[in-house]
Amino acid sequence: MLKIELNKNEYNYICHSSFINNKYKNLFSPSQLYHNKYLITISEDQADVIRDLCGEQLQIIGFDEKYELTAEGKILESLVDKFFIG
Repeated sequence: MLKIELNKNEYNYICHSSFINNKYKNLFSPSQLYHNKYLITISEDQADVIRDLCGEQLQIIGFDEKYELTAEGKILESLVDKFFIG
């Protein structure tokens, strides 16, 4: 099992996103709040799926017309990094 630390923006973004189905959203509730960070415990397979979904969404809406990261793109990029299994 992996322990992943999310800030409030990342946590809220993923919990309210429409591109992640409830099967995976349910993994985030309940979570532990510790020093303004949410600690999530998930399996490597679950992390892979969430990372892939965030990566796909990043490609769809994460960049502006100049190919610079949008605010949403920055959150998605951070999520992709956090759910990466290296």
